[in-house]
Amino acid sequence: MALTDDNKAEDRINVPVALQQELPRKVRLGSRGIYYLCVNLIFAAFLVTFVVMDVISAEKIKRTYQELTRDGLIVSTADVRAVGPHSATVDYTFMYDGNQYQGEAFLPHRYLDKVPGYSKSGGFRVKFLPRDPSINHPNDWRDDESYSILSYIFTAIVAAQVAIFVGMMSRDWRLARKGMVTVGRVTGCRRGRNGGIYLKYEFRDADDIPTQGRGEYPNSKELGSQICVVYLPEESSKSRPYPLVFFVARK
Repeated sequence: MALTDDNKAEDRINVPVALQQELPRKVRLGSRGIYYLCVNLIFAAFLVTFVVMDVISAEKIKRTYQELTRDGLIVSTADVRAVGPHSATVDYTFMYDGNQYQGEAFLPHRYLDKVPGYSKSGGFRVKFLPRDPSINHPNDWRDDESYSILSYIFTAIVAAQVAIFVGMMSRDWRLARKGMVTVGRVTGCRRGRNGGIYLKYEFRDADDIPTQGRGEYPNSKELGSQICVVYLPEESSKSRPYPLVFFVARK
C-alpha cells in the first residue's frame, strides 16, 4: 500500500473526531489504561506490602537481639528437641522464678547433631529477658537479621515495573497529544501471553518514508487491513495503532 500524504491517508479510514482537533490535543485515560493501571497498582501493592513486612520483621529481630544482649539472662535446660520438617526448628522449655516458659527458634544444621546431647547433659543454654521471659532465644546462635532475598528481588521488580509503566504511559501521552494521524497496513497479528492482541503494521510518514511499527490493539485484524496509526512527527519510528492503550484523545 502506498500513501502519499496524511490527508489522503485519513480519507481512507474512519479517523475519530477527537483526533482531528488541533495539536496538542486534549487527552484522557482510556478504559484499557485504567485497567492496566489498576492491575499494576494491585500487583505493586502486594510486593511492597511483602517488602515492608519483611523490613519490619528484620528490624524487630534486631531490636530483640539488642535487648537480649543488653539485659538478657542465661539459663540451661535439658528439655529441648528438634521438630518440624527436616528438623529445621528447635523447641524448648526452661524454668525461671518457679515458672516454666517455652521457646522456639530456627535450628541451624550444624547444631542438629548436638540436640540429643543437650537433652542428656542439660546444657542447652537459653537467653531471655527477666521482665518478659517469653522473649527468648537459644544463646549459641542468632537468626539471620538481614532482609529476605525476596525483598531485594521484589524491590527490583517494583522499580522495573514502575520505570516500564511510566515510560509506556509517557509514550502514549505524547502520541495522544501530538501524534500525526495516518493509515497503516497490518502485516502481522498475534495474541500475547496476557491475552491482548498485538499488531505489526507499516505506514508512510509525512515525508513519504516507509516505516514499520507494532503495538497492542483492542481486537484482531486481518493481514492487509487498514488501521489508524499515530506517530511523532519528529521521530516517526515512535508510533502506535490507535486507539492507544493508556491515553485517548478527547473532545
